[in-house]
Amino acid sequence: MSAGLESLLSSYENGRITRRQLLGAMTAFAAGGPASAQGPQPAIGTVKQLNHVTLFVEDVRRSVSFYQGLFGMPVLTPQDPGINLTAGTGFLGIYPADGRAAGINHICFGLENFDADATLKKLVGRGLDANIRLRGDTKELYFNAPDNVRVQLQDVRYRGGVGPLGDRNPG
Repeated sequence: MSAGLESLLSSYENGRITRRQLLGAMTAFAAGGPASAQGPQPAIGTVKQLNHVTLFVEDVRRSVSFYQGLFGMPVLTPQDPGINLTAGTGFLGIYPADGRAAGINHICFGLENFDADATLKKLVGRGLDANIRLRGDTKELYFNAPDNVRVQLQDVRYRGGVGPLGDRNPG
């Protein structure tokens, strides 16, 4: 992970920036903004989008009402027991915490021409504990970044249950 992204996540974890500021800065980072200065070739691929963020919440209906009331985010896919809300070209997944800590469960970066198996080999080759899980026919690749931030990698076309990848499962 780049020093800029590590610093950004550290700022959030230490309460120096809000979740909204974190998501905005990560979107700029993913889009190639100032935080993504020219550097060495990426080992995995270039992030083309912040595909989605999945939240674990105490009350799904209350959280959906909150985000829709503030931002007008329409439902992308209702996926019992959670809901994915449209957020620009990505989405926000809202799912019940069910005894887990409420908060951001994971972030997902979209890569073009994503190959889960090849990417898994690269991550493992770098010493990361990564895994693929199947949801329907869709391969979801997960690993933990420093400070135990859970990251998912997916094709840019992934839309949490709708679209070209054809799955019907939550982000």
